[in-house]
Amino acid sequence: MEWFYDNNGQQAGPVSREEILRLIMQRQIKPETLVWTQEFGATWRPASAAGLVSPLTGLLRMSAGSSEHWAWALLVGPWLIQRLTLLILDWRQIPDSGRIGPLSVVGMMSLLLFFISFMLDRNSLRESGKTPPGFWWWLFLPGYFWKRRQIVGRGLSLLVVSLVLLAVNVTEKIYQFPQIEKELQMQHGQTAQPAPSAPSEPGQENQQEEL
Repeated sequence: MEWFYDNNGQQAGPVSREEILRLIMQRQIKPETLVWTQEFGATWRPASAAGLVSPLTGLLRMSAGSSEHWAWALLVGPWLIQRLTLLILDWRQIPDSGRIGPLSVVGMMSLLLFFISFMLDRNSLRESGKTPPGFWWWLFLPGYFWKRRQIVGRGLSLLVVSLVLLAVNVTEKIYQFPQIEKELQMQHGQTAQPAPSAPSEPGQENQQEEL
């Protein structure tokens, strides 16, 4: 892929990606420097919007195209945190009691990690010059990764793993239904039992016998 860049108002190039990365490392191309490649059509873009330089840090983005590390954090991070927490609670035999028990705290942390990774992954797609999938795809991650693969042109492993995790979660819910129903029946049976009557006083028993 050939690249062109603005050099003090003059068009420079074509150069390879390796060469343009070298120019970025030498500070000859800055985040605001306009660059162009055939994929951009008729529009020149700043290096920060072309997937070459991060607009937040100005650091070189060495990987070609958009990175997948935030996508993997979005997909696997919350799931691993919840599973590890369940294993630790079961191993240490720590009960999850109250509205702010360990599982509730971990659930909030997992949700926070989920949305942070989701927003950062969408931002990385924008930095690479691509339009990320719609915001509401967070409700169905396999759909998000399917759209992401169409946009980026890669990421089949992300899509496959998201489908596998979805199948695992659905299977766990199905197997949990009988246990949940049994617990509800036990709770209902406990509440339905009549409360034991208080024993009568000795004097009252004698009066009833005399009558």
